[in-house]
Amino acid sequence: MQRILSIVFFLVFIVNVLSAQDIRKDFEDAEYYFMYEEFSEALPIYLDILKMDPDNCQINYRVGLCLMYSSNPKDKETALPYFEKSTKDINPNYKEGNYRERRAPSDSYFYLGNVYRYALDFDKALVAYEKFLSLLPVKDVFYIDYVKREIEATKNAKELVNFPVKVQIENLGEKINSPTSVENCPVVSYDENTLVFTSGKKNIFSPDIDINVVNQDYEMDQIYFSQRRDGKWTDPRNITKELGATKRAVPVTINADGTELYLVQDDNDNGNIYVSHFKNEKWSSMKKLNGNINTKHWESHASLTRDGKTLYFTSDRSGGYGGLDIYISSRDEDGEWGPAVNIGTTINTPWDEETPFILGDDKTLYFSSQGHYGMGGLDVFHTTKLSEGVYSSPLNLGYPINTVGNDLFYLPKANGEYAFFPLNNNERGIGKNDIYKISISIPDGHVAEIQLKGIISTQDQRSELPSDFIVAVIDSLTGDTLSKVKPNFVTGEYSTIIQNGNFKIEYKCTGYLSHYERLFIPDVYTRSEIVVNVEMIPLEVSKGEYYVIRNIFFDYGKDELRRESMIELERLASLMTKNPFLYVEIIGHTDAKGSSDFNKKLSERRAKSSIDYLVSLGIERNRFIGKGMGKSHFIAINDNPDGSDNPEGRQLNRRVEIKLMNSDITNIIVEEIKVPEQLMYTPDCRRKSNDTYTILAQKSKVKLSAEKSVGYTETVSGNEYFYTKGTYNQKSDAIKELNLVIDAGFIDASIISMNELGYQQKDIENTFNASQNDSVTETNAEYTIQLKALIKPADAGAFSGVKGVKENYSSDGFYRYVVGDFETREEAQEECKRLIETGFTDAFVTSLSKHYAKVKTKGEFTIQLKSVSRPVDIKLFSSLKGVQEKIGNDGQYKYIYGYFESIDDARKEIKKVQKAGFQDAFVVSMSKFK
Repeated sequence: MQRILSIVFFLVFIVNVLSAQDIRKDFEDAEYYFMYEEFSEALPIYLDILKMDPDNCQINYRVGLCLMYSSNPKDKETALPYFEKSTKDINPNYKEGNYRERRAPSDSYFYLGNVYRYALDFDKALVAYEKFLSLLPVKDVFYIDYVKREIEATKNAKELVNFPVKVQIENLGEKINSPTSVENCPVVSYDENTLVFTSGKKNIFSPDIDINVVNQDYEMDQIYFSQRRDGKWTDPRNITKELGATKRAVPVTINADGTELYLVQDDNDNGNIYVSHFKNEKWSSMKKLNGNINTKHWESHASLTRDGKTLYFTSDRSGGYGGLDIYISSRDEDGEWGPAVNIGTTINTPWDEETPFILGDDKTLYFSSQGHYGMGGLDVFHTTKLSEGVYSSPLNLGYPINTVGNDLFYLPKANGEYAFFPLNNNERGIGKNDIYKISISIPDGHVAEIQLKGIISTQDQRSELPSDFIVAVIDSLTGDTLSKVKPNFVTGEYSTIIQNGNFKIEYKCTGYLSHYERLFIPDVYTRSEIVVNVEMIPLEVSKGEYYVIRNIFFDYGKDELRRESMIELERLASLMTKNPFLYVEIIGHTDAKGSSDFNKKLSERRAKSSIDYLVSLGIERNRFIGKGMGKSHFIAINDNPDGSDNPEGRQLNRRVEIKLMNSDITNIIVEEIKVPEQLMYTPDCRRKSNDTYTILAQKSKVKLSAEKSVGYTETVSGNEYFYTKGTYNQKSDAIKELNLVIDAGFIDASIISMNELGYQQKDIENTFNASQNDSVTETNAEYTIQLKALIKPADAGAFSGVKGVKENYSSDGFYRYVVGDFETREEAQEECKRLIETGFTDAFVTSLSKHYAKVKTKGEFTIQLKSVSRPVDIKLFSSLKGVQEKIGNDGQYKYIYGYFESIDDARKEIKKVQKAGFQDAFVVSMSKFK
C-alpha cells in the first residue's frame, strides 16, 4: 500500500512539473509574439493558458490587449470582460515576462477606461481613469498629465456625442472599395477626376488610445490610381512599382489637375516627402523634396494649395511647439521649395497635429489634432485664415465625423460641405474600412445659434479671477461689441450666445495681458456649441522679486507631504535639473490655530520636508533657502464672520510657497511644467527605441555569496547591490532567460531597460548621499557658515553686527557671504544657531572645501548695467564708452561694460560705473552670456 501511495504521489508530482513546464513554454511563446506586436499569433496561446487558469489576472490583461490591438472591430468589443477581470488583482510591482506572475499591472485600469470610452460608456471610463491616476507613482509626472488629458477628452466626448452632427454617407462603390481589402489615405484632385489611395490588409488606423503610444498607422500596402470618366470611376491600377516605392509609402496630396502626386515614404524610421509626375498615362519615379522640407526628423503629411505654390506639411523637427507641427513652404520661380515656417500656436500644440488639408480658397485649413478640444486620439478640426493674416480658433467638426479613436485623412472639397473620408473600423456603424463621400446636412434657412463657452485660468494659478474680468464678443467686420459677459470668478467658467460669422473674442482684466481669440463660424457649421479655453498671462509678478510656481498644501498640524504635493515637487526638481543656476526659496505657512511658537516651528518643518524631498531627488541642498513664517501671512480667512471655523480657508493657509529667487530671469514667468524633454516627449510614435534590456535578478542591501552570484553582474549603488544578467536588444529575447533566473530562486526577477536601471541606481545613490551629508560628522574637515547667496552684491550694512563676513563670487553666478572657520561641525552649528536667532534666518553650515570649490576669482568677468526682455537704445549708456549688448543664457538682453581677468579687477572699476549713474551695476561672469 505504501508503495502504491508513493507511486501516486510521484506521478502527481511529475504531472505538475510537466504542466508547469508546458505553461512556461506556452507563456514564453505568447510573450515573444506579443512583444513583437504579432497579437493575432499571441492571442490563441494566451487563451489556451486562460483555460487552465481562468482567474489569472496577468493573462486576462494580455488577452485584453491582444483584442484591443486587433484589426477586427468585433474583437475590440470582446476585450471588455478580460480587462474587467484583470483589475480584480493589481500588482504595483508587476513583473512583465514572469510566467509565475498572476496579478496584473495598474495599466489595466487605463486600458479598461479606453475600452469603456470606445464603447461610449463615458461614466465608467472616467471611474477607471481616476482609479489608474490614483495608482500612478508621483514621479510619473508625464503619465499623470497624460491621463488627466484623457479624462478631459472623455468629458469632451460625452458632450459631443450628446449633440451629434447630421451627416449623409455615400460609399464610392466596389470599383474603389474592395470587399476583401482595407482602403485608406485617399487623395483627390480639385476637379475630382483623379483618386489615389492605398489598399491592402494592414492599412488600418488604430482607434484606441495607447499609453505606450504604439502606433502602426504607417504600415501601408499597395498604392492604387483611378480616374473618373463619364461620371464613373475606372478600375483602380496598382502604381506602386511605377512610383518606385520600395518601402512603406502613402499618398498625401495631389495638385489641382491630378498630374503631381506627393507621398510620404518611411525611410528607416525617417519619414520623407516625395513627388511624382503623371505624364503619358504613367507616373514617374518618386523624387525626394529638398532639405527645406525633409529633415532627419519625421515629415508625415502634406497638402498643396490649388495654385500649387504653397505646401502645408507636418514635421516633428526641432524648434516646434511639441510633437508634429504644421509648417508652410512657398515654391520659387525655379520650382524649388523655400524655407519652412511654423504656422503658429493657434493651430500647433504640444501634442501632434496631422494630415493638414487646405481648401481651394487658400484660407480654410482642415487638420487632425490631439491637442485641441477633442474626444480622444486625433480629431478633425477646421480653421480659417482671416484678413489680418491670423488663423481663427480651430473648431471640432463634431460627432460622428470625429470619434474617440484616431480620425485622419479628412479631405474636404469645394466649400467644405462634403469630404472624402476613410471610415476605418469604429463606432460610426459603417462596419467596413472603405472610402466614403461624407456630407454635412444643413437645414434650409439655417441660422445657427451657438453657445460659446469655456474655462479661463491664469498662469500664476490664481484661485479667483479679478472682479473686473470681462469677455467681449466683437464683430470682426464692423468692430461693434455684440455682447459682454462676466465669467464665474471662482470656477473660471463663462458662456454666451453667438451666430455664424466672423468674431474677435476679447478676454480682459487688470493685472493680465488681454487675450484675443478669432472665431470664424461658416454656414456649414451645424454644432450647437463651441468650447474655447483660455489661459491668461500676468503683466508682472509680486514686486518683480519672485515668480510663484504652485503652492503645496498640508493637513492640519502635520508636515508630511501629500501625494499631490510630491507630484508638484517632482515637477520643480525637473525644472531645477534642467536649469542648474536656478535657486529656490521654500516658505512654510500655517493657519491660525495653535500658538505662535508652535506654528513657527511647524512652518519651518514644512519647509524642511519639502527641501528634504527635493534633495532626495538629487538637487543640491545649497540651492534652497528655507523659511518658516508661522501664522503671520494668511491668504484666506480662518474664521467665518460669525466667529465659526472656516476649514476651507485654513486649508489654503496651511501651505508651502515655492518661489524662484530673483536671478537674471526677471520678467520671465515660469509656468507649470506640463512635457520635459525626457518626459514631453511627444510621443514620437514612429521612432524605435535604442534602449537595451537586462534581467534584474535581485536588488538588495545584502551581498550575494560568491557561489550564488556566479553568472551575474554585480553593481553597487549607494548601499544596495544590483545583480543583473545579460544584455538584450528586445524584451522578447530575454523572456526565456528570465524564467530560468526565476526558477533558479530569484522569484522577483524582472526584465528592465538599461535606462530604467540607471535611473534606479541614480535615485539610490542620491538618497544615500543625502543621508550621508545629513548624518555624518566630518571631524577632520573645516566648516564655515553661509549667511546668504545673492545674484547681486549685498547692500552696505547688510551684515552689520557680524564680524569677519567674506564675500565670494561663485561659478554659478551667485555672491556668497560666509563667516567663520570651525574645526568641527558642532562648533559651526552652535554659532549658526546664534546667527539665526539674531535675524540671519537663511544661515546654514557648509564645508569650507565645498564652498571654495565654487569660488571663482580668475577667468572672464564683466560689469552688467541692465537686463531687459527687449532691446533698448545703446545711447542710454552714452556716459560710458564701449557698452555692448549681449544675450544672456536666460534669453534676456544684457548691457555690459568691460572685460576683466579677475573679479578684483572688475570690482575696482565698479565705482567708476556707479558714478556714471548706474547704481545697480554688478560684476558677473562672462559664462552667463551666449
